Amino acid sequence: MNTRAYSDPDEALAHLLKCAQEVPAADLLKNAQAAINGFPDDARLRTMQAILHRACGNPEAALNASWKALVLSPKDETARQELLFCVSEHVGLAPSDGHDFSLESGERQTAPHIHGIRADHRARYAWAARLLRSHFRDSSRLTGLDAFCGNGYGSRMISQLTGSRVIGIDGSTEAVELAERHYGNHRVAFGQAVFPFELTPGLFDYAVSFESVEHVDDSEALLAQICRATKGPVFLSVPNERALPHASFSTQFGFHCRHFTSEDICQFMSRLGFPCVLASAGQQVYRVQDQRLAGLLPESQMHLRPLTDDSQFIMLMFSRESEHTRGQTANLVSPGVLG
Repeated sequence: MNTRAYSDPDEALAHLLKCAQEVPAADLLKNAQAAINGFPDDARLRTMQAILHRACGNPEAALNASWKALVLSPKDETARQELLFCVSEHVGLAPSDGHDFSLESGERQTAPHIHGIRADHRARYAWAARLLRSHFRDSSRLTGLDAFCGNGYGSRMISQLTGSRVIGIDGSTEAVELAERHYGNHRVAFGQAVFPFELTPGLFDYAVSFESVEHVDDSEALLAQICRATKGPVFLSVPNERALPHASFSTQFGFHCRHFTSEDICQFMSRLGFPCVLASAGQQVYRVQDQRLAGLLPESQMHLRPLTDDSQFIMLMFSRESEHTRGQTANLVSPGVLG
């Protein structure tokens, strides 16, 4: 199909939409690029290009085109939805599994401003952002996944602290709506997805998933999807089975299916192709008396510290390859005990 010149963006879009009904997407891509060359500030043409790239089986190019559309029109619903379709056809379409996903369920941080989020949650995302800045020479062109993002404060934090773009997914419609309203912008987008879902392979440069795998029956299946979708490092945090045994604390962690030792998580990740632990940290959050949670510690005591068996929460940074293999000399591994 020959490319053609357009007199205005409306004509270009109308022609592309008309031809899309009859012409294979691959044959239309040159016309879409010609239209964008003529009218580079038209978000609709960028979104049309994204749709064509995805139809051609190239989700990474579709993702890049969608981000460019959002720069031009950050609240454009079609562009934001196309961005999420690149992540998974299941985003926004999965039914509820009966889990209480409401904002009032008691398991979510719901503040509309980052400074209103409890210190332990903010510390985990700040830790990941610091390590990402060390791991990548230029993180501004990266796109990260925040799996089980809640109301999205962490996705926004990482984007602000690293300059990267972030897509957050969560099972709660209410949380995603809050996230879009308060934390979404042209570099941060959110979508609802109830696990089990299938994510597009290799789409992301890194992934973050804090306090997520303990919430699903098949933890390794969730980790498999996160690893499948990610080329670069994966950051996880989980409650430590040694410090907070699930059998003793299950009534106070009503949404948790199990807790983990660091060996559990390392074995899962190794089987999934992420055998290298590049960094670790531990965290204390609760006062514990007589094998029961007796309240929260002061926020000033929730900072990250070296990982030990007594750490209530485990934070780990995984990679497919070691820093030595990547030819870097920086030692990112925090002092501490892995298991």
